[in-house]
Amino acid sequence: MSPKQPSMGPFARAFKQMKRDLWLQWAAIMSLTVSLAILGAYVTLCLNLSGAYQQMITGAAMMVVLDDSIAESDGWYLTRQLAVRSEVAKATFINKKKALNRFTRQLGENADILNGLKQNPLPPTIEVFLLPGAVQKTLAEQIKGLPHVTEVVTTRPWLRKMEDFAGTAWELAMALGLLLFAGIVFLVLNTVRIAIYVRRDQLEVMDLVGASNWFIRIPFLIEALIQAFVSSTLASLLIWGLLRVLASPKALPLGFNARQLMSFPWQAPVIISFLAVLAAVLGGFLGVSRALRPKGEF
Repeated sequence: MSPKQPSMGPFARAFKQMKRDLWLQWAAIMSLTVSLAILGAYVTLCLNLSGAYQQMITGAAMMVVLDDSIAESDGWYLTRQLAVRSEVAKATFINKKKALNRFTRQLGENADILNGLKQNPLPPTIEVFLLPGAVQKTLAEQIKGLPHVTEVVTTRPWLRKMEDFAGTAWELAMALGLLLFAGIVFLVLNTVRIAIYVRRDQLEVMDLVGASNWFIRIPFLIEALIQAFVSSTLASLLIWGLLRVLASPKALPLGFNARQLMSFPWQAPVIISFLAVLAAVLGGFLGVSRALRPKGEF
């Protein structure tokens, strides 16, 4: 290199390398986009299923049904009595009007079936949220003896089995996710090695004139990071578009909607971008190891 010519920075050298091999950049970005889209769709599905599962299991552990004749002041008094118990985290009083409004929202577009009601058929209730370790059966028996209580509905017996199944499913999901991520790292590694092979003559010259290891390595890492950023953006847009097409516009019974499972949460593009950058760093470092071999071995 001539001493009169200022040395180019790593970003400038990375962009210069990329401009020389546009076909390689196109192939790398397209293949990485498809791989990240598959991983991103998997992450999005896991996030949506996790949200649906949390929505299913969270809520009141016990529902205390009161008789219709109870005064609202007595309902609030009974709620405060339950809230101060050592087993209870929170207790909420739901009067008849609030219960009907909630049920109407749950019905969604099918709420018109309630138009023929002459009176509110829903009873006032108290939602009881328990602390961890609380024994529902014992507490339910005690609450049944309180005045104005007609029934106590506890957590469904199959909920614990669902929690055990969810734990196993989470472990399997993590294992599959790691396999998909490892595949992306391997793809980045091979892309970097192809770039090194294509530019082997240039790297030989740089090695002969005494270029340092970092001088050779950094442009390839920057190139891998740029490809990762572009590919993660394209993958997020691709997933978002597909989910928009697949999502059902109509509400399902009881207020459920296919959009809840076909939504694209804000966490998804963040996770996709993070995994893309991490794969670029890992695959880039592994791939450029060939560029650090002794002189004449490129």
